[in-house]
Amino acid sequence: MNQVVVCIRRRHKAADYLDALQSVGVDPERLVVVSPEDGKADEAELERLGAEAGGVVLAGGPDIEPERYGEAPRPDANLSLVPELDRMEWALLKGIRRSRTPTWAICRGMQAVNVFLGGTLWQDLPSQLPQTGDHDFEVPEDHLAHRVEVSDRSTALGELLARDTAEVNSRHHQAVKDLASELLAVAYAPDGVLEVAEHRDPAWWLRGVQWHPENLLALPLQRELWLEFAEATVPDEGRS
Repeated sequence: MNQVVVCIRRRHKAADYLDALQSVGVDPERLVVVSPEDGKADEAELERLGAEAGGVVLAGGPDIEPERYGEAPRPDANLSLVPELDRMEWALLKGIRRSRTPTWAICRGMQAVNVFLGGTLWQDLPSQLPQTGDHDFEVPEDHLAHRVEVSDRSTALGELLARDTAEVNSRHHQAVKDLASELLAVAYAPDGVLEVAEHRDPAWWLRGVQWHPENLLALPLQRELWLEFAEATVPDEGRS
């Protein structure tokens, strides 16, 4: 089975991601959820899963351990850490990188990819970059907090997002600080926070957004993001 894996902190939170995938034609029998709630991760098995999957969604969730990008935790950052989730994602990413598995990295997921590839994060935007706007709107989940401004239209995501004004929701207090060298910056919030990145190699479908497109399927542009990922998870011989 050409599985599509969703990695997330709590299983019940996967519902919106699963619904989004099914809404763009992914067979529910292909969907697999992995979570720290399953028990201590078998890292070798997760690495194999990342390498062999048809695609992986790295979902939103808690903060990443600052030690993974060479920093001590800031006492004023209000961090919510789940080390077991970090271990799970790192194991998946080892396999993902080896096989160049299509990967859709959302909010925390984009941050995880950046750190895994050697980048760093702002631990807390309000305390470290108070000049930025509010990026943490918990409810309603589809609240359009700001637009995104495309900085590189030559990229796949840049070309897509530049077709129309892209307005997005926002539920995060951390963000990319130093972008990993393997990634391209694609779009920013008006206050300068990086919102979109993708891998430099167009042959590897690895894309990340800082917002939550699983809650914005009513918007055609956001739905198109999911459709492109769904198409990337199907082997060439299985595409029409």
